[in-house]
Amino acid sequence: MNKIPDDFVAQPRPTADSITKEKSIRSHSAAGLLSIPKNGLGFGGSGLDTDDEAFASSFQITAAKVPAMDKEGRKVIGQIMDESSMAFLARLASVPTRKGLKGIIPGQNAGPPLVKVTITSVRTLT
Repeated sequence: MNKIPDDFVAQPRPTADSITKEKSIRSHSAAGLLSIPKNGLGFGGSGLDTDDEAFASSFQITAAKVPAMDKEGRKVIGQIMDESSMAFLARLASVPTRKGLKGIIPGQNAGPPLVKVTITSVRTLT
C-alpha cells in the first residue's frame, strides 16, 4: 500500500456550480484524451461516495473514441501528445481485465486489470 506523503494537503470537493455550465471544447473522438466528470473533479461517482471513491474516477484517458463520454457530459481537458506515450497507452489498454459480474451488472464490459499495472512517472507540458 502506498503511503500518503507527510506534506500532502487534502483538497475539498469543488463546487459544481461553475463547471457544470461549461461545455467541453472537444468531443471524445480519439485515443489519448484526458477527461473529467461533468461536474468537475471530485464528482466521479454516484455523489454518495467517499472523497477517495469520488476522486478515483476523476481523470480518465480514452484508449479509443468514446462518444458515450460526451453523452455523460464529461469534459476533455487535455491529450497525450507524443508517440511513446500513445504507444504506452495502447499497451495499457490491451491489458486483460476481469469483465462483468454475471447476474449483477448486465452488459458490464470493463473491470479491474488481471495483472498489476504501476505507472511510475507522469509529466505535464505547458
